[in-house]
Amino acid sequence: MWKTCIRSLAVACVAACSMQGAFAADTVRIGGTANYGPVLPVQAAQALKLFDKVGVKISFTPFAGGSAGMEALAAGEVDIINYFPPGLALARKQGVKAAVVGADSLTPKGWAVMVKKDSPLQDLKDLDGKKLGISSAGSTTDFFGLWAANEAGGKVNRIPVGGPGLVPNLLSGNVDAIVAYPPLSYKVLLAGTGRTLVDFGKAMSTNLPDVWMASEAIIKDNPEGVRKALVALYSAVAYMQSHPDWAIDFIMKQTSLPKDIATQEYENTIKGLSPDGAFEPAWVEESLKLAKLAGMQDVPPATELFTTQFVPVKTVAPDAK
Repeated sequence: MWKTCIRSLAVACVAACSMQGAFAADTVRIGGTANYGPVLPVQAAQALKLFDKVGVKISFTPFAGGSAGMEALAAGEVDIINYFPPGLALARKQGVKAAVVGADSLTPKGWAVMVKKDSPLQDLKDLDGKKLGISSAGSTTDFFGLWAANEAGGKVNRIPVGGPGLVPNLLSGNVDAIVAYPPLSYKVLLAGTGRTLVDFGKAMSTNLPDVWMASEAIIKDNPEGVRKALVALYSAVAYMQSHPDWAIDFIMKQTSLPKDIATQEYENTIKGLSPDGAFEPAWVEESLKLAKLAGMQDVPPATELFTTQFVPVKTVAPDAK
């Protein structure tokens, strides 16, 4: 299924080839999945006026998932997105010029393979021959599904059902299990309708399930814009991590999540975000193992996929209100 994503990226890349260096010089355009925990610091930074404080204008474009964000980056429609290294490796093979500029989530906390509460499946081996719901081809759920299939040691049919369709398809029996992301996984557990078959946050090594990546165009032509945007983002992370009451209240208002789920989002997701963007090359290597599981040939070396010129970030505090 990831080959479908290759075709989409190829189309986007063709569009981008005629737009090399095209970006709004006075505005850094950020993209990400709306109300997804690792992306919430964008809105938090806006609420705390941190972008204003560091002197950068930004615009935010919501996407249905990481693969859609990558297609927009490839087409020159945004400058910085939240995604993950295997997706970037896939895009680079199609000529998309982008690089990881900072870590976001270090481990996949809150990510899980989930089944219905009364499902007969008890461990990953039981997924052999079963249907596993994912959001879309080429998404993080897809690559994590590949990991689960490899661990199962048999054939697992990955079925794209869209993010909003994961739980309905699980509960209706259209799929036997799903790859759930936060806060969806928290909702299922707290509702009592499903249970965790495998907790990716515990089963996987540090593998950067979320990173911030930027087009090479903006890295080359507006590095100061990238630097300032990242300072604001990580400053928002640092503030949220040190002000739990503010952060939980913000999550509730931003996402309309009830307090119990917003608290889980804070404890598992926000507290697990990198506070300064620093990362180790070995973590990128670990992430790229997922690309190899997908059967990708000639996966680019990890060293070709990132730059450390912007991290670690020295954060700033928001102005007192």
